[in-house]
Amino acid sequence: MRYRSKAAARGSPAWMTTFADLMAVLVVFFVMLYTMSTIDNERYQKLAESLRQVLGPSVVQEDTPQAAPTVVDLEGPAPTPEQEVHDDLPPADPEHTDTAEILEALQEALAEELAAGDVELGEGEDGVLLRFPEQAAFALGSKEISEPFVPVLDRVAGVLADTPGLIRVSGHTDDIPIRSDRFRSNFELSTARAISVVHILKDAGITPERLIAQGHGETRPLAPNETPEQRARNRRVDVHLVDAAD
Repeated sequence: MRYRSKAAARGSPAWMTTFADLMAVLVVFFVMLYTMSTIDNERYQKLAESLRQVLGPSVVQEDTPQAAPTVVDLEGPAPTPEQEVHDDLPPADPEHTDTAEILEALQEALAEELAAGDVELGEGEDGVLLRFPEQAAFALGSKEISEPFVPVLDRVAGVLADTPGLIRVSGHTDDIPIRSDRFRSNFELSTARAISVVHILKDAGITPERLIAQGHGETRPLAPNETPEQRARNRRVDVHLVDAAD
């Protein structure tokens, strides 16, 4: 007759039974997750609640799975065909396309101002050039266009609205540093003046996409800044009609 030892008679420890049951539950849980292609939020919450009751609140987190972050589009959504902006947006059927025609139309519209010296007109390196001296269009050190000069810009806009090409508005000052709480430098003053002219042209009917505002401060003088007359000539706003047809 064979006798079993006392250790064999006792069998496995009692905790092994509980541990084996827990392992079986976990195996079933992971097999279920593997076989499910997707888990919607409602099913996830029900499953989490069931596991929380069996395994304790620390096993299952409350948060639902989060979607992966997407790449940020720094350029924004693509414009629709109606919103696309082109480099050169002339009117559909411009009335004035030749440089000589444009100059003639501006001469007729600004005959009085040209005779008085309040406006200068000619051809620049890149197209038609209009020049407005400070004394005609602005108060000293101000960006606000004088009221009598607004109708002049309206007439300019009336001609340029019927032409092709971009319109570049450039502000210029003399070399005396500005002393103003409103402007930190001549660059700010010249840019602010160019923007003021751009707003008048836009409000008078020029397509905004054709307008460019620039400020050059004292960096592009027409004459040496040695006398009050020379400095007055350097304080100006230039309007270039760029790439006008020859």
